[in-house]
Formats: sequence, C-alpha cells, structure tokens
Amino acid sequence: MIKKFINNFTTAWKRPEWRWALLFALISDILGFAFTFTPPVYWMIDIVTVLVLFIVIGFKWALLPALVVEMIPGLQLFPAWTLVVLALAGIKNKNESQS
Repeated sequence: MIKKFINNFTTAWKRPEWRWALLFALISDILGFAFTFTPPVYWMIDIVTVLVLFIVIGFKWALLPALVVEMIPGLQLFPAWTLVVLALAGIKNKNESQS
C-alpha cells in the first residue's frame, strides 16, 4: 500500500499541475501562519487557495474538508493544504494521471 502511494505520488509529481498545487498549498500555509491573528485576512487566503486549487487540479472532494479545517480558529497552524495536496497526489489513480 505504501509502495503504491509512493508510486502514485511520483507519477503525479511529474505533472506540472501537481507541482503548482503543492507550491500554492505551501504558500497558503505559510501565509496562514503569518496571519493567524487576523482571521478575516486568513479566511480570504483560504478561499483564494481553494479556488486556485480547483483551477489547477480540478474539483476534488477532499479539498472541501480541508477548507473547513482551515476555517476553525487555532487549526490554521496545522498545514492542512499541504497535506491534502500531498495525499491527493499519492492516492491519484493511474487512469486519471494518463488523461
């Protein structure tokens, strides 16, 4: 199972949209940490992040729970965007990556 996850991740990593998605997720998590004490700014960052990720990698249901987690005060210190993009890249099936 781990081997399949790593294989799927390396396959997805070769595609530029997954690299862009990870870059946006990392930037969002860093900015979110910086704006922890200004929730309206942080919420706007999260909304822009989810929209950008929808554009870059398409609609994925796993992005919506990550948005909910990021909206809860105090949990924005958890790098949810980065982890969800890494997880999606790892569980992406090969048929989807070839299209």
